[in-house]
Amino acid sequence: MIILAWYASSLFNETLITTDLEILSQRTSLIKERLETSDIDTTKLQQFSIRYDNLSGARVTIIQPDGKVSADSREEPSQMDNHADRPEVIEALDGKTGISQRYSFTLKADFIYAALPVYSKEGKLIYILRTGYPLAGVQKEAANANTALSLTVIFFTVVILVLGYLAIKNLTKPITEISSAAEKISKGDFSQKLYPAGDEELKVLAESLNSMAKQLDEKLDIIGEQDNLQQVVLKSMKEGILAVDYDERILLLNETAEEILGINDKNAIGKTLPEVVRVSEIRKFFLKLLSEGDPQETEVLLQHEKDKFLQLSGTLLYDMDTKALGALVVFNDISNLKHLDTLKKDLVANVSHELRTPVTTIKGFIETLKEGAIDDPENAGRFLDIITKHINRLNMLIDDLLILAKLEEKPGEIKMDNENISKVLSSVVEDYEFKAGEKKISIKIDCDEKLSARINKHLTEQAIGNLVDNAIKYSDKKTSIEVGALLKKDQLIIYVKDEGYGISEDHMPRLFERFYRIDKGRSRDEGGTGLGLAIVKHIVNTMNGTIDVESGPGKGTIFTLNIPQKND
Repeated sequence: MIILAWYASSLFNETLITTDLEILSQRTSLIKERLETSDIDTTKLQQFSIRYDNLSGARVTIIQPDGKVSADSREEPSQMDNHADRPEVIEALDGKTGISQRYSFTLKADFIYAALPVYSKEGKLIYILRTGYPLAGVQKEAANANTALSLTVIFFTVVILVLGYLAIKNLTKPITEISSAAEKISKGDFSQKLYPAGDEELKVLAESLNSMAKQLDEKLDIIGEQDNLQQVVLKSMKEGILAVDYDERILLLNETAEEILGINDKNAIGKTLPEVVRVSEIRKFFLKLLSEGDPQETEVLLQHEKDKFLQLSGTLLYDMDTKALGALVVFNDISNLKHLDTLKKDLVANVSHELRTPVTTIKGFIETLKEGAIDDPENAGRFLDIITKHINRLNMLIDDLLILAKLEEKPGEIKMDNENISKVLSSVVEDYEFKAGEKKISIKIDCDEKLSARINKHLTEQAIGNLVDNAIKYSDKKTSIEVGALLKKDQLIIYVKDEGYGISEDHMPRLFERFYRIDKGRSRDEGGTGLGLAIVKHIVNTMNGTIDVESGPGKGTIFTLNIPQKND
């Protein structure tokens, strides 16, 4: 459109100039005819040029054959240069019609010129008649025409652009909608639905995109559910899971593994194993697994404030195409198992030791009796008393072991009833009054007679009895023991306080272990099995309670049982 307008403008300008030149040539011919037919004095030539300038509106110049200007309608001839070198004059001197378009140095403006030779009646060249017309007028007409043309072009261009924009928008609207929907789908927004009008091919494309979005949404939901399920499974596992690739970069790490290995970095995934896990044995295990490729198992001891035993089971990690991606290791904290194993070994050793002494003693005295001591009534009676004492000790030991086994076997099946606590304490004290009387030890009860609480009567009596028995054994003669109970903040508190030998601080951590004795000689002399306090602790645990100890050498001991009371 712009090129066409430029071409039309150029053509219009050329047409205007050509038309003006033709008109100028015609007027020049008429003026030439008048100049040839009139006998005009040379002194009148200036007036002649001015007169015909006024009539034709064109500048009239009369030039002699030698180029000297004789007359000019708009300039003083004497002030004008020789015009022999002017293009139009040169052509006119050759007998032709001289035409030119150039700048006038005389009038300082662009002109179009037409020049014709003027002959005398004898046919002699006497003048060159030149007419000129300033291009300013032509340019003004062309400018006006160009302005109108430009406005027309601009108007139609705007109209075409608007119509084109509307047409293109109407054509591209479905494509734009499809493109926008595809972009939203790529960002995870699958709610966009396309219903384009018009082209059937676009409708097919839109339906395909709608179907693809629906399928992607469904598949991503499935993947999300599977991922959530995987995270829930990993989070709920008691075992630690740690997976690395062949560059030792962590691919998978669950919370249990973080807890077991003491990892506090929440951005551990993607980092290398040495950056996150500072245990050399674990890294060596991974490297061995990655290099050899066979399933591996080992145990590792983590030495911290509290030693931790770990069992590591590892295998290679494969993708769906059975391509090895790295290594997967399962961590099991077997510290409790190790501790239980140690306890079992200690129990066997302790039981063997506790049984060996009385069995050896009984065997020795029986052999002595067989060798003839049975015939000595005095020694025979003493030997039989010793055998009976050790048999009773064996019986007590076996009974205590059976009690512990029963408490550990079914701790959750202990029946709790509302009992009068004062009567329970009185029953226990009655059982031990004779034994306390032998050492002239007094036992006092401090308890409200109406106090009642939910307990297991039999087990509570046994626990308090063990504590009272110990208080009697490890107290001097003519001392006192206090047994009391009270309710405090939904807790039944039962305590046994004595004025005995007391317990030093270094014995406290192991006080409730089986067969642990503070004074082994004194304990055996008193007939203890070393299981009494262990039984007390187990009984309190079965009732979801706790036991506390306050003591010091020579200051006596206070054992306190705290049994929670639930409001039904």
